[in-house]
Amino acid sequence: MLGSSPFPQPYAAPVVGLPGVPSHRPKAPPTENLQPKEASLPRYINYLADYSGCGHWRILWPESVINARGEGMSQSTTAMVVDPRWYTGVKTVKVQRQASSQQKEFIKFLKKVQQDHDFKIIYEVDDVVFKEVIPDYNKFKFAFDTEEVRQNCVDIINLVDEVTVTCEFMKRLYVEKTGQEKITVLPNFVPNFWMGHLYDPRKVERAFKKNKLRPRILYTGSGAHYDVDNKTGGKDDMSHVRDFIRKTVKKYQWVFVGAFPPQLVDLVQQREIEFYPWETLIRYPYLIASLDAQLMVAPLQVNDFNRAKSDIKFIESCTLGIPCLCQDMETYNSAPDSLKFTTVEEFEHKINSILAFKNKSSYYNNIRKLRGIAEKRLLEKDENIRAYLESLNTPWGSPDRVNLKRWN
Repeated sequence: MLGSSPFPQPYAAPVVGLPGVPSHRPKAPPTENLQPKEASLPRYINYLADYSGCGHWRILWPESVINARGEGMSQSTTAMVVDPRWYTGVKTVKVQRQASSQQKEFIKFLKKVQQDHDFKIIYEVDDVVFKEVIPDYNKFKFAFDTEEVRQNCVDIINLVDEVTVTCEFMKRLYVEKTGQEKITVLPNFVPNFWMGHLYDPRKVERAFKKNKLRPRILYTGSGAHYDVDNKTGGKDDMSHVRDFIRKTVKKYQWVFVGAFPPQLVDLVQQREIEFYPWETLIRYPYLIASLDAQLMVAPLQVNDFNRAKSDIKFIESCTLGIPCLCQDMETYNSAPDSLKFTTVEEFEHKINSILAFKNKSSYYNNIRKLRGIAEKRLLEKDENIRAYLESLNTPWGSPDRVNLKRWN
């Protein structure tokens, strides 16, 4: 209500005795009602490594849902708070992908404060931080390509109470590399409020008909997937399908968002391939939905770094009801076999089959099936946000983790 107090605790009116205001004070409510609800909620503190996609998928979006549901009070920052009083009443402190020597010292500080305030410390990581596993074509490898950073990560992981990762392969890899056993799989859950509301099966059907003569195939990905510095002789996540893309630019309208293979720059310049730079995170779903793609693709080089990746590309496509043809590897275990490929020959065959207009009935039926897969991974779904809460509220291995059992 306009003009009402923004504070949760009730206050007596300070204008008693003024004309038109009753001279008696209202009866005080029972003492137990003076305590705002927020004071009884668990409090969580998150130290972010970034405010980009990773930070939102892994921390900021779940935090928003937890706060909106009234199941906790979560707050995030990148500034390290070294006043021990800040941690009074805190249930869990989560640190995201911390790797520097200064950050390791901060974790040691948290361990000391933990003795007085009894909070839990979680290390959250959604990518591989070990330099020997990160492929040389990844242009961001430099950030982790020293022995000091690698050892810092191992040391921090062994200081904390628990580690959360995105998939089972990543969990096994981190156990092997660090010796830390208390590692929990917490998948990426897509917010319905971010992308799910853009699902429109009729729109997908209309686009399939409209583009039947030259279907649109979409790839979204950063420059980290390409050998932009020619460190591996052009061998990267797209190298095995690159020639096929070049060969089929007349048959299919290839669309790239974020970055494109350097070897295809001539086709981008000639506008045979459509290219769109990254949008802001809030605008990204609208861009993807507006491109009217009939198929999305997710090729990857088969290596341990990519095996430890999340299936975000597949889940995003399912959210919009668009099929995504994925590399057949652990990363995309959530995809049906009909949407996986191994060789470029299989890649070509499945693209031709999926996009053949004579198979339109099958395509239309799959729109709703794919959306059904996505709906099981919506962040707002009770069992998904409760899995997230279980990781915050219960110790590793607790029998109370009934929703996390699906993933661990």
